[in-house]
Amino acid sequence: MESLISLFTEKLGLDKSHFETFYSELKVKNLKKKEHLIREGSVCNFMGIVSSGTFRSYVQNNEGEFNNDFYFEHDFVSAYTSFLTQMPTNCNIEALTNSTIHYISYEKLNKLIAQDNAFLKLAKYVSDTYFIRKCKRETSFLKHSASERLEALSSLYPGIEQRVSQYHIASYLGVKPESLSRIKLLTYINK
Repeated sequence: MESLISLFTEKLGLDKSHFETFYSELKVKNLKKKEHLIREGSVCNFMGIVSSGTFRSYVQNNEGEFNNDFYFEHDFVSAYTSFLTQMPTNCNIEALTNSTIHYISYEKLNKLIAQDNAFLKLAKYVSDTYFIRKCKRETSFLKHSASERLEALSSLYPGIEQRVSQYHIASYLGVKPESLSRIKLLTYINK
């Protein structure tokens, strides 16, 4: 939780008492590998912080599953559009490893904000973080090659290839697993 204390006191400029108030409202959820944190069609009524483990967010259609995000230690994890709108989500979030999150409910977070506007800084930070991540991903699909997207993914999540299967990485990059193998080989040869 040191990173969360740092977020509150250094990045957001809040007092340690704000962290303590927020922390007192958090609950813990442990998930086993392949267990879902949320499934499509459910309303996301929580915002979590990954304490340990790895998650993937994906959407599904009749052609298969398509990964659209990964979450590691210290990341906020939520079906955030559903969280904001309190409408059913169109995504799934699955634990790729045995994982633990600390989370706060939609109601409790809004209660904290109603009691002290300083908590709006946290809400804005989370919203900004999600918005920036989504914009960067969208832009990368429009401007960059698959090999450039792989390089960006590797710099955004150092060590991801040791934590996430090639199949899931390929899905996130929008390529077939065999294409990812060729991209990696060509990248290695060209270095």
